[in-house]
Amino acid sequence: MAPKPNQTTKTTVILEILNRIPVTNRLVTLDEIIRSLSEAGIVLKKRTAQRYLSEMSEEVKYGIVRDTRDTAYGYRRVREDCKFNQLKLAPNECLLLRLAQEYMKFQMPSAIVKSLDFVFDEAERMLNERSRNTKEREWLKKVCVVSSSIPQLPAKILPRIFDEVSEALYLERKLSIEYVNSEGKEVKAFVSPLGLVQQDVRLYLVCQFDGYDDFRHLPLHRLKNAKLTATPLIRPKGFELKEYIQQRHFNYSNGEWVRWILEFTSDVTALNLQETPFNHSQTLVKKEDGIWHLEVDIQNSPLLDAWIAMWKEPAGILVNNRIPIEADN
Repeated sequence: MAPKPNQTTKTTVILEILNRIPVTNRLVTLDEIIRSLSEAGIVLKKRTAQRYLSEMSEEVKYGIVRDTRDTAYGYRRVREDCKFNQLKLAPNECLLLRLAQEYMKFQMPSAIVKSLDFVFDEAERMLNERSRNTKEREWLKKVCVVSSSIPQLPAKILPRIFDEVSEALYLERKLSIEYVNSEGKEVKAFVSPLGLVQQDVRLYLVCQFDGYDDFRHLPLHRLKNAKLTATPLIRPKGFELKEYIQQRHFNYSNGEWVRWILEFTSDVTALNLQETPFNHSQTLVKKEDGIWHLEVDIQNSPLLDAWIAMWKEPAGILVNNRIPIEADN
């Protein structure tokens, strides 16, 4: 039998529950509250949570409204009645949270995102409230992300697929998947998820198929089904996602490193490359004849060809040589 919580523990849990009940018209269910608490490291039995919520709903000071129209009760808070609004966000924090929710939602484990719903809800509520008298909400319309590649619409990923994949990554368990490859062939398999990589508008699952040692990159939009299993995965010894991407440029390169030598005439291009170098190995000097000379160790890939094609005339490129690193040592 679980120990009976003392008054201090109970007070802490009540405050955590309050933080997870939005001050909006959106209702949150008991299961959502329990799951969010669990992700924050607070394990609460369903009966205990029901008892707390029942007691809190009867206390005016908490400002909780319980919707009993469905068997799974929904809860929300009424701001003017609640004396325990613990979360206070500054305008800049609200704006950053809204941007993070919009642009990073496909890179965070879904369980963590859901456990932070109360924070995102509060940020949105405060922006809506302030928008009557200030410009915070309008600011979101004045910020944009522009891609240097040709714009494409993102592939459609089923929310249930993303939830299962991100939870498997978070819990380090195997996935049972149904996948359609680029040739239209449907494959059923068990995989060990190792990482999630967003490249332009596509989201890839880096994984290993059971019985194989190589790494695969599965576009999430081609997964027709994904089911979290109870089987723990065995992470390949020494595997680190960032190192893996660095050793082999994701989806574009065979891993060959070259010494890239460029010479060009444009001072504007030189300024851009000084401000945002390709990497820390880059050197850039202006020769006596006024020509800029750049050297950098970089992975050979079609991306370099694309960069040259784009900037050959604007940069005034005169020399474009790639020397394999092995031949240079």
